[in-house]
Amino acid sequence: MKKNVLLSGFIASAMIIFSGCASKMQAPQNSGFFEDYKEFKSGSNLLSDADKLSQYKKVYIEDVTVISAISKEEQTDEQKKLYEEISTYATSSLKEALKFKSSDKKTKDSLVMKSALSASEVHFDDNNWNQLSPLALGITVVSLNAYIDESARLVGEYTLDVKSEVISKSLHILKDTKISLNDDFLTINDLKNSIDAWVNIVASEINKGIK
Repeated sequence: MKKNVLLSGFIASAMIIFSGCASKMQAPQNSGFFEDYKEFKSGSNLLSDADKLSQYKKVYIEDVTVISAISKEEQTDEQKKLYEEISTYATSSLKEALKFKSSDKKTKDSLVMKSALSASEVHFDDNNWNQLSPLALGITVVSLNAYIDESARLVGEYTLDVKSEVISKSLHILKDTKISLNDDFLTINDLKNSIDAWVNIVASEINKGIK
């Protein structure tokens, strides 16, 4: 029932707003900040030097980047607020979950974490787990069906580096954690479970390298 109400309500308004424009809308062409996903073949986490990771006690965590795949000019006030909330919540959660001491600034003896969250449509019968179908992180004419069908998933990526040398990096498509709409637009509450799941995965990858 919820899906039918959301679908009919959103389409009715979308048809009016986007009449004559929908055919020109394209699915987003980029997601995340890795240029090449082919290196993520058999596993999601690539740790280049665990011993080097264990040498550091501090980490400077940059604010999590939210890749919305919706241009700033087209973002609604609700979407802009959502992206700020996602970044704030995810960044704070990472600082709490990592066993490294959080540094307020980049120093020569601290690791630097850069990370991004985006969305992808998941094809559950696709054996190539690292193949992305980039999706807008928000409800648009193009992304609507994926959210209604609950095939939209959060994608989390990070790099952990020191002096421009990447020590660890990972890509995760959170297939097991659904994004379930509770209204006709996304809210932070729709995404918290996915963000929490990603943070837990990242923490498990990085914390095991701490001695």
